[in-house]
Amino acid sequence: MREVVIMSKLLGSLPAVVAAVSGFCASYARADDLNPPPWRGQPGSTFQHWGFLPNSPQGAPDSGLSNPNGVPIMTPSDGGTFYSPVVGDRIGVWGLTPNGSLNFHVPNDDDPEAIAKYIWIQVTWQGQVLPGLSGVSSTDHSMTIVGDPSTATLPDGWHHTTWLFSLKECPDFEVIFLTNNDPTGGTVLIDQVVIDTICIVPAPGFGALAFAGLIVSGRRRR
Repeated sequence: MREVVIMSKLLGSLPAVVAAVSGFCASYARADDLNPPPWRGQPGSTFQHWGFLPNSPQGAPDSGLSNPNGVPIMTPSDGGTFYSPVVGDRIGVWGLTPNGSLNFHVPNDDDPEAIAKYIWIQVTWQGQVLPGLSGVSSTDHSMTIVGDPSTATLPDGWHHTTWLFSLKECPDFEVIFLTNNDPTGGTVLIDQVVIDTICIVPAPGFGALAFAGLIVSGRRRR
């Protein structure tokens, strides 16, 4: 699809870290919500942020989420994970061994008229190898990565990576798996996760090209 090409080019051209955003995005900003998608706040979109604070290290996301379809939930795998209330200056951190994962269940609007679904994920992490990300829809379709992940090293030595995925549908929900890819067996630390999604439903006068224009205009406003 043409919009997939546009989104891929957009992700490649975005700065790895965006220090400030305006309008709707600013109202949802969190400490490491550094690279929000330009569609945030548009019809059909959702937003959820997990900071893993000691009073809520798992389960529902932090306050400020925007998902009219239900409550997103993060569940750690039964083994291969551990939680630390404090790691250096970071509060609320999950550790992943190569057998561990953090699993994010994100409800969405099951719309048979949708032509595409995009999932934009930001992760703040520390380790020797980029964490693994994958996902599957409620209809057992795997998420497809669009472009290459974009990573920046933050002043405190942690890393911030943005991924973009797509689906050729808008399912009832998707489950996103954050894993440890380190072949040496090293631990990966996860401090924050931000997930944005949007379902693309054609309307009169608003098709794939119009959506591409929305993305471009959102980029220019920054």
